[in-house]
Amino acid sequence: MDRVVRYAQSVKITRLWVDIECIYQRPEDKRTSPKDQELGVQVMDMVYGDSTHSVGILTVEIQDQREIDMLSNLLSKSLFVDAEDEENLKLRPEVDVTAVQMLILHILSDPRWSRGWIFQEDHLASQKMVLLIPYNLRLDKSGQYKFGKIPGELQVRLKDFRQTVTMFCRACTTGEVRWPSTEILAKVTQYNICNKIIHNLDLTATIQCVPRHCDVESSFGSEASKSSTQSDYTKIYAYPTTTASVLDDISSRWLESESDRIAILANALKFKKRLNTGEGSPLVESGTYSLSAALLTVILMNGEIFKNIPGVPVKWPLLDRSSEFPTEANILSHTLPSYLNACQSLFTAPGRIRHQTFIDRCRFVSPIITRRGIETKGYLFDLISDKQLDDEGNRSDLLLLTELDTVNWSPPERKTGRRKLDDVACQVLEILMDKLGDGKLVRHMRRHIQLDQHPPRPGEGYLSTSYVLDNMYAIYRALVNKEELRLARLASAPPDSEPVALFISPGPYVGTSQSTGYLPHDEPIKVFASFDNGRNDYDKERLVSLKVEVCDDIGVTRARDQRNRCLRNLGWVNGIWAVHGEEMETFVFPLPGITKEGGDEREVKSNAGKKRKRRHGD
Repeated sequence: MDRVVRYAQSVKITRLWVDIECIYQRPEDKRTSPKDQELGVQVMDMVYGDSTHSVGILTVEIQDQREIDMLSNLLSKSLFVDAEDEENLKLRPEVDVTAVQMLILHILSDPRWSRGWIFQEDHLASQKMVLLIPYNLRLDKSGQYKFGKIPGELQVRLKDFRQTVTMFCRACTTGEVRWPSTEILAKVTQYNICNKIIHNLDLTATIQCVPRHCDVESSFGSEASKSSTQSDYTKIYAYPTTTASVLDDISSRWLESESDRIAILANALKFKKRLNTGEGSPLVESGTYSLSAALLTVILMNGEIFKNIPGVPVKWPLLDRSSEFPTEANILSHTLPSYLNACQSLFTAPGRIRHQTFIDRCRFVSPIITRRGIETKGYLFDLISDKQLDDEGNRSDLLLLTELDTVNWSPPERKTGRRKLDDVACQVLEILMDKLGDGKLVRHMRRHIQLDQHPPRPGEGYLSTSYVLDNMYAIYRALVNKEELRLARLASAPPDSEPVALFISPGPYVGTSQSTGYLPHDEPIKVFASFDNGRNDYDKERLVSLKVEVCDDIGVTRARDQRNRCLRNLGWVNGIWAVHGEEMETFVFPLPGITKEGGDEREVKSNAGKKRKRRHGD
């Protein structure tokens, strides 16, 4: 406690939250505050997410000057040849790899890294968590990394430790990930490094007179330059949500009560919908429900988007997540982690920064678990082909930039503050809007350009504005890179109605990671999209934009409209749509291996959360 107080004094904090003191959890407290501990379990996301400072106390001590120097070099990234090149990390020749590994393992031997509740605190506090590592006062802690001024303590930002340790493991790995990297990554992992899948783009067709990427990007404000995660536009970065990663971290840590894993998962991922794991709940009764089924239920209740057709296996940079795609024949051979790994979708964020944050918002709106799969609401669009545009009297090349279009472009401004679209982006989009003519979609785009240039005061705008602008930025990049764009109209609209949506046609990089093992039927390509603004900090906005194929619930493809249609997820697409006043429809996404499959009319039991016994012939 003395160490916590010294840290609080160093950052001038007068109020502290200590779990064991602030939540009644002693046996005698149940008489006076019987519900306090149960409620405390469910609100840890608010406690640590809203904290001003968070501190983690380690007991393992640094005793050697060489260890302090190595830790400083690791945290300051001076061990790497080029720390900015995350795709091709290399260690400097003089680095003693074994010594650095042993230092990391020594720090990770502290009991705090093995406890489930501590993981939750670290995850939720995020960038605000500071670790206090004791060291011998005879040692010198001045170096490249600032360890703070508290005597006897090395102050280490958890964010820095997690990031540089993951980078170090990546730089050490040339093939299969081996010990000690496996042990290290099981305790501390930077998700947006481990989960990043990279696809190279062929940009030989890019318009030559477009300003260089670095010139365009230099026009953005300091926020972009500090936080950018996509500086190389010859690559596409795809990520899953962090759900499977968080579950892995929770599963590998010790908890006194196994049912606490349900609450910790919900807290860590800031889920709105929760399961009752309090005293008296059937979920905590031994032998009644499967913990894996309960965890899967809370994941599905909160809108996780699963791949529901087989695809080509993904090669992850640091983790072995290979798993056979679930079917009704092999479902009982799956664990929950293997099921999530086999079914997790990959997403490409449209903006320049905070990709993983964007992707964790990619969730179904108002999901309901049914016998047929996940029922959700959204809009179904038909993509308009070039032939359809020609037949309707429109030029099929209106979604392409020509050399003539670029003649009068002005150079980008040096400063644009927090704008998402600089002058060049606005000029490119203006050319596109002029070609499209007046309509709902163009008015939608112009309104958002105005909102970008003249933003409303905090609290007065719409959360959707940021997402629309990010996707308009992606459309601008697609125009410059000569990627295919497709106009779309609502599938329920008349064939001659105006286009109300614009999507970036998925390139081969989506197929490689997502669904090339499945060939869709030859019929109009459709996109399922939805957005929900959320209600507060703990009911976040949700976005869906998926290329889909319509089928019935026994796997037969259908093009005709019908209520509660089943959809196959063919991969993520970025785009914008203007459907003000239109009502969302209800659709169902089957769950692989769980809901009934093609031609199989057997009833799916509604009590799917209960433990199942293998029957003869299963």
